[in-house]
Amino acid sequence: MKQSKASFWIYTFCCFASFAVFGGYSLYYQTGYSDYASTAEEQVLKKLQTVNQSLSGMTPKEDMSCSCQFGDQTNVLSFEKPSDCGPDRNYLQDKFQAFKKIDPKGYFVGGRDYSKTADVLPRKCALYIMKRFWKDRALSPEEKREADIEWNRSAPPSDQREVKEVKDYRQDPRLFSKCDSDPDGVPERYGHKACVTEDYVNLVYNSLIDVSDCLDVPAKFIAPKLSNESGLHVNAFGLVNDGGIGQFTDQALADVAQNYDNFKGRITGSSKESCQRLRSIPGVMPKNSKEILSSDSNRCHAISTPPNPLRSLVYYGIFYHSTKRNSNGAFSRSTDSKDPNFRGAEALMKEAGLEGYDIEKIKEMIFVMAYNSGPGRPAVFFREWLKYRLETIKKYPITKADFDMNYWPTGPQFKAKAGEARVQALGKKGKPLTLAEYLFAYKDSVYIAAVKAQARVLDKGLGAGTCTESKFLEL
Repeated sequence: MKQSKASFWIYTFCCFASFAVFGGYSLYYQTGYSDYASTAEEQVLKKLQTVNQSLSGMTPKEDMSCSCQFGDQTNVLSFEKPSDCGPDRNYLQDKFQAFKKIDPKGYFVGGRDYSKTADVLPRKCALYIMKRFWKDRALSPEEKREADIEWNRSAPPSDQREVKEVKDYRQDPRLFSKCDSDPDGVPERYGHKACVTEDYVNLVYNSLIDVSDCLDVPAKFIAPKLSNESGLHVNAFGLVNDGGIGQFTDQALADVAQNYDNFKGRITGSSKESCQRLRSIPGVMPKNSKEILSSDSNRCHAISTPPNPLRSLVYYGIFYHSTKRNSNGAFSRSTDSKDPNFRGAEALMKEAGLEGYDIEKIKEMIFVMAYNSGPGRPAVFFREWLKYRLETIKKYPITKADFDMNYWPTGPQFKAKAGEARVQALGKKGKPLTLAEYLFAYKDSVYIAAVKAQARVLDKGLGAGTCTESKFLEL
């Protein structure tokens, strides 16, 4: 969650991303899977995946099938074993033991009857998201060169890779972290994903389900976004100090602190079992908003385990509600004391002949973008797009296709400078831009498209509507 800008090409070598301003490294995939169809972006995903070699830990009573391939078996989801991961990836195991000590009843580190939460969000969604996020290990330029050489030894002539000089390969970013020295301090970057064991998945999933229930946050609505941001990893650490499952930056944490006291009262005063379980874990609830550190580099309080992932998810629930409230308020704005000619979004929609469109669905799109660029700007962008389209409305009426977020720019389009150069690169030949194209061309934003892409991937892997809301970000 951030509001600072970053260039796409810094991250292109390692991700299919909605990096700009918010995640910095989202939509990381691993090579070797075969669960994607033929769209351009999904071909990119398919090429950027890494094989996971764990095939054990299945829970027989759970439906753990998917349209995916992990290791040597197709259509199987399985937990990793610590013995398969090696010491470099088992660094959170002692943290889980520490969590067990403060969770003696096993509310979060133990297993539950997962049939009771399957309709809210199946546990396999968390496992799938966690396993497919980014690489198990960040590679050095030397390792990447050796991998290309090794590949060419067995690949057919038509599939040979270019073997470049070491200087021409880039170091993979270290997108995970450790907080061993100071649980409230600066994270230490680390290049290995934690072993995705059943203990780890249970802790994350149980925490997500309880926070969602306690704070009334729709789990299937936020799953694609969390998949996009952190892959549900407790120690995810973005390239501009965005930390934890919620990927918090200084501004996001400041927003949480501003609203914390009100939401703390909701949790402490609730009779919900989920809220009671949250209250039972020491450290989940800071005593007051002053304890929510927003210094740019101190992210360990939203990362260190315990009490995370619970604390980070509580922060996320607060941020969700405050952002949605402010985003909806910006969308509904109808007057401006400084501008007598001001027209709000709904007035412009009426002028464009869109009275029959689902305003709540459009507000959801604007709300999702608000995570990326703050609650006020997306509504402004939407009004600007409506005014832009009104100039040619008679020749090119706005249709539902103009709200289609199943979109991703090509490499040459990304290379073009934001503005008219990108409009030319889009090659519309005089036709007006859709909302997604306009946001990309003029606002340098692909965030909604990236989150929507995550939803498509989840739908393909585990079935439409399994991990996502029906018609997520669609009219």
